[in-house]
Amino acid sequence: MEIPPYKEASSEETIQRKLDQSTMILQNINAYFLLIDEEFIVRDTNYYSLNRLPAPEDGVIKRVGDLLHCRNAAAAGECGKHEQCKLCGVRAAIGKAFCTKEGFKKLNASMNLLSEDENRVIPCDVSVSGTYLDIHGKGYMVLTVYDVTELKNIQRLLNIEREKSISADKLKSAFIANISHEIRTPLNAIVGFSGLIATASSEEEKKMYMDIISENNERLLRLINDIFDLSQIESGTLNFEYSEFDANDLIRELEGIFMVKLADNPSVDLVCEANLQPIMMYSERHRIIQVMANLIHNAIKFTKSGEIRFGCRIEGTDEAFFYVSDTGIGIPKEEQEKIFSHFKKLDREVPGTGLGLTLSQSIIRNLGGRAGLESEVNKGSTFWFVLPLTVKGKTAK
Repeated sequence: MEIPPYKEASSEETIQRKLDQSTMILQNINAYFLLIDEEFIVRDTNYYSLNRLPAPEDGVIKRVGDLLHCRNAAAAGECGKHEQCKLCGVRAAIGKAFCTKEGFKKLNASMNLLSEDENRVIPCDVSVSGTYLDIHGKGYMVLTVYDVTELKNIQRLLNIEREKSISADKLKSAFIANISHEIRTPLNAIVGFSGLIATASSEEEKKMYMDIISENNERLLRLINDIFDLSQIESGTLNFEYSEFDANDLIRELEGIFMVKLADNPSVDLVCEANLQPIMMYSERHRIIQVMANLIHNAIKFTKSGEIRFGCRIEGTDEAFFYVSDTGIGIPKEEQEKIFSHFKKLDREVPGTGLGLTLSQSIIRNLGGRAGLESEVNKGSTFWFVLPLTVKGKTAK
């Protein structure tokens, strides 16, 4: 087989090959380049090849905004004619670069672009750089346009997460400070009055000290249980033991507990509104008592006089509606949405960790229910929650 003689490529072929290579690069580069003149007319671009679109016919003039489907350019019929064009940062940077015959780098701008069919507005973040060129005594600008929308969205998400993290850290710091105070207060009372019992001069004085110790023991135990229960709920390890019961018996049990607690406060009446007809449920009785007790405790803390009503009734055909209503100080409208947030306390002067309502809502959600409140400042509040009468496919008899 005869080997053909080596033929050296002509200079024209070499130039053409280089041009073909350059075209291929420009067709696949992840950015737009636009060669424009001082009137913003696009003289050359890889926009069409990059988007696999046909180039405009000869004689058709396209300016920067027309080419990129700028919303304002489309509305005005031509790039530069809209009232908002004078406020366009990209346009201002290009104009200044032509005046100074200098380039600019990495100008970040947000643009509203139209889709190809001009039916949708697409928000877009771009980074634009410009290089000034003098070609045969005439000024041109090479613009490089990068779509940085995805990068900006990631940055925005990171900023949101960072703000959330900072906010969470502040809440945790406030919680630690608050919880330290809340634990120290009953402990100080327990230690202090335990020492005073030995020096009490009468049985009456000794009983008073023991009552104070007992009250602070209960407060400390409730505080520790709330923290423990909330940590278990958030880790998914809290146990729920379901059983069948009459919700009216649960309400009457709470009445017996809190009648004793309010015995020394004649300015507040406790009204238990139990039903004559049974309200049979299959749910977590202990946790419902825990939530109701927390709501009644809160009502007592914020009600100086008047009454506290609580009870349960059938809601629809398959739900039980529990409520605690008071005539206390009420909650401002702007604070009501935050009331169930972690570590949230509306009144720093009133004892408490701000965990009770968060824990209560978590329990109710785990039982398949929902919670809410209605409140008016200086008129009182009603906290309520609704639970299904049955869970896990079992029916109360």
